[in-house]
Amino acid sequence: MWRSFVNFLFFSLFFFACKDPNTLFEANQSLKNAEWFYENPLTFEFEIEDTTKSYTLYYNVRNEINYAYYNLFVTYYMHYPDGKKIDSLLMDITLFNPKTGEPYGEGTGGIREHQLPAFRNVKFSQKGKYKYVFKQYMRQNPLKGILSMGLRVAYTTAEEIEEMKAYEAEKEKNKPKSIFLERKNTPDSTKKQ
Repeated sequence: MWRSFVNFLFFSLFFFACKDPNTLFEANQSLKNAEWFYENPLTFEFEIEDTTKSYTLYYNVRNEINYAYYNLFVTYYMHYPDGKKIDSLLMDITLFNPKTGEPYGEGTGGIREHQLPAFRNVKFSQKGKYKYVFKQYMRQNPLKGILSMGLRVAYTTAEEIEEMKAYEAEKEKNKPKSIFLERKNTPDSTKKQ
């Protein structure tokens, strides 16, 4: 009995030592026989207590290497604590290189795991329980080859905010200028040619 208690204590300490302190919530749901049906949405509930902080939402995907597509389309719905539902959005998750077929993600053998940031620097306006729902939006029912889908909610770190600022600055720097701003004489439709 003493040995069982020591093993339990060791694994408990190991689990809590490995958990990321920035993670507020993380859960994954396995799909039976690696089949995801349209009519089987995956639901996750998490609680927000601090509305002053920023959060990053990650999608966790585990797929088989023989998954038939290079990407995964999902729609999501989020219900606020007051019951209000925000509109759904179609999201494209790339699992393989579209040109070479090389698998993305981590893993060896026939399975790959992905944790992809979906929304960064999000502020929640209400305290309480949020419900996040995923539905697969591919043209196959059931969709085969997806082993599990999950959601991670983490506090946005200072490094992530700096990365986002650098990305936005680079995007702005490379933004094409309007052709109308570059012309010296703007066209006047009232003038006769």
